[in-house]
Amino acid sequence: MTGRLLLMRATQPVVGRWPRMFYPVAGPVSWLLLRLRRDLRARSVANMLPFVAGDREEAERLAAGSMKNTVCYYIDLCSMPYRKMERFETEHMEVVGGERLEALREPGPVIAVSAHTGNAELSIQALTYRGRPFIALVEPQAPPEWSRYVLKIRSASGGAFYEADFAGLRECVKTLRRGGVAGFMGDRDIQGNGLCTRLAERCVRLPRGPWQMARTENALVFPVFTSRIRDDGFRVFVEEPFRVLHSEDEETDVRVAVERYARLLEAHLRRDPAQWAFTEDYWRAHDCG
Repeated sequence: MTGRLLLMRATQPVVGRWPRMFYPVAGPVSWLLLRLRRDLRARSVANMLPFVAGDREEAERLAAGSMKNTVCYYIDLCSMPYRKMERFETEHMEVVGGERLEALREPGPVIAVSAHTGNAELSIQALTYRGRPFIALVEPQAPPEWSRYVLKIRSASGGAFYEADFAGLRECVKTLRRGGVAGFMGDRDIQGNGLCTRLAERCVRLPRGPWQMARTENALVFPVFTSRIRDDGFRVFVEEPFRVLHSEDEETDVRVAVERYARLLEAHLRRDPAQWAFTEDYWRAHDCG
């Protein structure tokens, strides 16, 4: 059993029940992490550089904010088994474009596509408390026992979280065909078969999976982006829902959807880059030349 898993199991019940006692330490913890881990600091700064025209000092400041958001995410994660998700939207969220959620009243499958900003998985799950089942596909973690533990915590608030493998895809299709909501992250190509597109003047791969699924199941797509505005308070931006084209050219249909999402993603990242929480060198990991 890894040290990370042991630490999480030991602290999760306390942190989870009283998260507001721990959010104030996220800043000092993130500062310490960036000082002790030069590799982590270098990657975090590199992720911010495209948004500040190469201004390293500003990138350092944004990297600190991004790392703080990452630490806060783990506090959020600990708290999920104790959240009253049916009240989370009214007590912890400001929704911009909330009138667009009226489309959820219409029958049929829905796919919510977000990014690693704020805490998308928590916010989107709260938005689905409108009589629809919710499922999310997430990246497998290593080692497997850590992945199973995190999936259990993520699923403790009512939604169902699965790894993005064959079994997870099968459950996702079942949920969509029951008129449920499926959540995907659209900014990280974990399958390695994404489409090359432009983001912040870089060429990167973005995943095709959410868009192929939306096209196949004729699901209504909601692009949703979140920003953390205080501890466990979020501002959630609901963009105009749309459907993926369904012409005779599947590749073009998917590409059009990916590029539409990329434009939305870039707009939100430029608004507040520090919300983007990655500990890998994103541009190197997803570079496509």
